[in-house]
This record gives sequence, structure tokens and C-alpha cells, in this order.
Amino acid sequence: MRLDSGIASHDKTLALLNDPSPRRWQAMASYMFGLGWSGEHGTDGFIPVTALPFIHGTKATAALLVKHGFWTSTEGGWRVRNFAIRQELAVVTAAKKEAQRIGALKANCNRWHGANCTCWQDRAKGVA
Repeated sequence: MRLDSGIASHDKTLALLNDPSPRRWQAMASYMFGLGWSGEHGTDGFIPVTALPFIHGTKATAALLVKHGFWTSTEGGWRVRNFAIRQELAVVTAAKKEAQRIGALKANCNRWHGANCTCWQDRAKGVA
């Protein structure tokens, strides 16, 4: 996951950390933990209500994140605003991993069987 190097001075961060709520720091941490959770689970920025304990959040901290524009409310949870603009979507990550897997199969086949070997193609299709 990518985290903006200017997050500490971003206007949304400054507004959240100047909020009178005593949970403002927990909310900021939950935002960053939520990014990581979403990346790990491939949810493309969706944070379900059931994930709050895993990102050290509560409904109160989620409300702060909505209030200050980090998240938007949606059915069953929240969405990280601008996630698709700033983060790699799960489908892209999966495609990259698949391309790496096929490249490794081909390189291993070439190493052991020579440049003209095509047995990696069967392995790439799942035919062993």
C-alpha cells in the first residue's frame, strides 16, 4: 500500500488532528491501518463494519474519518476516498502476480530444458 509522504501536513489530517474529539489520534491510526487491511484483503478500499476491531477502530472513530473526508459511508461499512486513484486495485495486483508466476515458470524451464522448451506453457495452464 502507498502512503502519501505528505500525509502529516495534508489538510484532512490537520483538520482531523485539530478535532476536539479525544479519539482523533485513534481515528488517524485506524485510517492507516485500514489502508493496510484493505490491501491485505483485496477489498479495494472497502472497510466492512466487522473489520473495525482489526484496524483498532470503533464506530466513533469511523465517524471522525467520514467527518474529515478520509472515508465515505456505504452499506455494510465504509470506503476509503480516492482509493482507486492512489492505490493499486486488487485485479491489477493479481494480474502482476500471475505474470510473475508465468515468467518464473518460463525462466525455470529455459534454465533446465533450454531456450526452446515449452513445457512451462502446460504448467502455466495447470496441466502438469
